[in-house]
Amino acid sequence: MDPIKLHYYNHHFGVHPRHVRRGRVRYYDLTIVLGGTLYYVGSGAALENVELKAGDFFLIRPGEYRQRLDSEPVAEYVSFNFLTDMNLSSVPNVSTDAVTAEIRMLLNACDGFLNTEGAFDKIGYLLGALLLTIRDTVSNAHMHPLALEIKNHLLKHYTDRVTLESIAEQFHFSVSYCNNVFKRGTGQTIVDFVIGERMRKAKELLVYTDFTLPEVALKVGYEDYNYFSRLFKKHVRATPTQYRARCAGK
Repeated sequence: MDPIKLHYYNHHFGVHPRHVRRGRVRYYDLTIVLGGTLYYVGSGAALENVELKAGDFFLIRPGEYRQRLDSEPVAEYVSFNFLTDMNLSSVPNVSTDAVTAEIRMLLNACDGFLNTEGAFDKIGYLLGALLLTIRDTVSNAHMHPLALEIKNHLLKHYTDRVTLESIAEQFHFSVSYCNNVFKRGTGQTIVDFVIGERMRKAKELLVYTDFTLPEVALKVGYEDYNYFSRLFKKHVRATPTQYRARCAGK
């Protein structure tokens, strides 16, 4: 899966937020507040009024309404408009005090790419990592303890040969129970989660290292490069070669 099609990105520093007319958006609108206050009315899934302060974020989905009011105090906030196939159903419209150090690091990296060739492709990649971080931060707080234990185990061992039977044996529950609890907590089966983590790591290695393509495959758990390449294309909608070239701005 190559989930992000970025339409707009801006990091607003020390500005007076201005009125945005009420309208239905055709994309995801993610606003992350780093300073000051933003006021939205009649926006989001429940057409709720929202006051966002530093550390909060607001996610408006395609088809939902958005309207922002003028506000006098200066604010610092980051805006993303994008389309994605990523499952964001577990991410609420509003999360408070949710901006972690990792999120700030990713935002800084987005700023660093802004004036480079192929900036939106590179920022779109980082936005994918940002959305996963947000989704995981929110979902972990409400996840069944067993699902969280399995998830943490998989994050450490996703390059190993993972089977449902080995997970069931590791945590002393049946295969079906482990898989069902995990899916309720994450929205994914154990197998799909492992593949997703492998593809995420593969994209990172393709962008930030000079490893050969077979070396990338090995490092994420695939001895057969041809199988890895087919799987990568299925999930990312590009071959490993095409993905590396695109992110390099070639």
